[in-house]
Amino acid sequence: ELSAGLAEVIKYALLGDIEFLAWLETHMDALVGRDADLLAEAVYRSCAHKARIVANDEKEQGERALLNLGHTFGHAIESYLGYGVWLHGEAVATGMVMAADLSYRMGWISQADLERTKNIIQRAHLPVACPQIPLDEFLAYMAHDKKVLDGQLRLVLMKQLGQAIITREFDVEQMKQAILANQH
Repeated sequence: ELSAGLAEVIKYALLGDIEFLAWLETHMDALVGRDADLLAEAVYRSCAHKARIVANDEKEQGERALLNLGHTFGHAIESYLGYGVWLHGEAVATGMVMAADLSYRMGWISQADLERTKNIIQRAHLPVACPQIPLDEFLAYMAHDKKVLDGQLRLVLMKQLGQAIITREFDVEQMKQAILANQH
């Protein structure tokens, strides 16, 4: 449960705060070790990020969708496996790796940034790959995601670490490759 919660904390760093990511990298072992002061700081910083995003988009018309980094892929994993097989944070963690992988394939982040993303997730004792899921089923679950608007899937991807965007502009073949590359 702690690791699953840390997935959401990592999400805030990846989507909007590169300094927070560096802080998490410095303190991840202590966070996993349940250091109360550091956990309080991580929760505080995460809540501040969420509050800022929600305040800027109370009606969920735009920026608030950034909070879904990793969730479109993650919900597909949860739906296929059955809710409760994986914790929500575990599915989101692997979903964030898939989003980072697609961002890399699109030329937005570097291989080093992709590895950095995987590393912080692994250090939180979270999975970076999901069990084999037939691609057609994975895509079908993604198509039912709440971020589908006017029949078009919108994904939260990273233009760079610490700067996420909501986009319909992605290559479907590259998305499929990112999904397949992060299964075991």
